[in-house]
Amino acid sequence: MALISTFSLLVIFVLAAYIIIRPLLEESNTRESVLPGKYDSLLAERERLFSSIEDLDLEFDLQKISSREHTRSRDILLKEAAEVLKQLDKVETKLHKTRGLSAPPIVEEDLEKMIEARRLKLKGEKPKFCSHCGKPVKSRDQYCTHCGEEL
Repeated sequence: MALISTFSLLVIFVLAAYIIIRPLLEESNTRESVLPGKYDSLLAERERLFSSIEDLDLEFDLQKISSREHTRSRDILLKEAAEVLKQLDKVETKLHKTRGLSAPPIVEEDLEKMIEARRLKLKGEKPKFCSHCGKPVKSRDQYCTHCGEEL
């Protein structure tokens, strides 16, 4: 009887120790999961700064603010945006290293090419490309939508 109670007490003690120590062992994984959150917040901050610069330029064009105030405020916003872009580059590099990625993320133009090629494939048409710039074009197009060259 004493042996069973000692054994169950030992099992409870080991489980409690595991529960207490587990967060310390998983600390390295939480750092990796923080990066996407930081990345998202930096993207939001970048968009906010770009929007603020556009609003500032619009206010200046509408002559709501003086030239001196526009220049001063724009310089401040540009410095903040440059700092956010530097941080974004660092976080992107860390994300690529932690995920084992070597290629940069797909840019919007590449994505558009892939979408257009997929649409043509689904329609059963062979993808047609511009002889001048190499961008995908539709078979019914007479001119390239990217460079304006006649097809």
